[in-house]
Amino acid sequence: MSGLLHGGRAVDRALARAGDLVAMAENVAFVMAELGHIELPPSAPVDAAQLRGVASLYLASTLEAAGIIQAVEDLTRLARAGGLNRELGAAAALLDAFWDTRADRPTSAERVAMFTRLFGTPPGPTDVEAGENGVFEELLLDLCDAIIAASDSQSSRTPSRVRPAALALAENLAQVAGSMTLLLAREVLDALGQSLAILNHPLVKNALMARTMWDAVAALDRRLNRPRRQTLVHLRRGKAGMTVIAWLAELVPTLGEIARVEVSPDSPVIDAAVDWLDETLELMNAESTPVPPQPRPAAAPARDDWARLGD
Repeated sequence: MSGLLHGGRAVDRALARAGDLVAMAENVAFVMAELGHIELPPSAPVDAAQLRGVASLYLASTLEAAGIIQAVEDLTRLARAGGLNRELGAAAALLDAFWDTRADRPTSAERVAMFTRLFGTPPGPTDVEAGENGVFEELLLDLCDAIIAASDSQSSRTPSRVRPAALALAENLAQVAGSMTLLLAREVLDALGQSLAILNHPLVKNALMARTMWDAVAALDRRLNRPRRQTLVHLRRGKAGMTVIAWLAELVPTLGEIARVEVSPDSPVIDAAVDWLDETLELMNAESTPVPPQPRPAAAPARDDWARLGD
């Protein structure tokens, strides 16, 4: 549980899982390309490999809301403008590399447009031209609720809502996840990896008087007069949502062949469904409550609640 106090290991693990999903998706895409055009059966509402990419992008969308990439973009601009009072030493090379590769990754506006199109809840203004998947959250909520209800049911005769809920979400994502999904997922995950390496660097944290990378993000938000973010809520929600969508990806190939989806009592998707609902409710409550101005401590203290996330 102390991992978050020493570098945000939970985020690293979540990103590693997202990277694995993208790698699996890319391997399947490569094989399909080598085989040539294959007519898929109508029972498969969306390609499983594509859904794995979407799962990783869901995590990326919540880390966007937590301000990870934006913080490094701001830090880079401050450093280049001489706005930092402390030397970055070896960390300056990381910032230089981040700056030099800025044209190789989606811009903030492009990321917002992509997340709006996929998930309907961007970390900023909606991109009208890109379109908004306004029903995604309702469909994911319905699937999570159905998974929890199915795990609580002891009778095979009890009607299960998992299959129709899974079909509805899969069909929805099939309509919004284009052929560029895997490429964008890889580019965004690469940018997140760079950002975490910078925010976790001891000299960067020292320059921002931060104990953790979360404190570093908060310090940059304070400097730029932005409201405090629910960083851990976004992270936990992203991990949970990614797990549910990745589970859906594995289920998709058989959805057209089975009449009922069974949820094993020990399946990790149950905890993920519970976590997603809990963190979504916490986020809604936080957004409906006015946030007091952030204090400006001389040094950011260690926060006990950072350790709550654990594994």
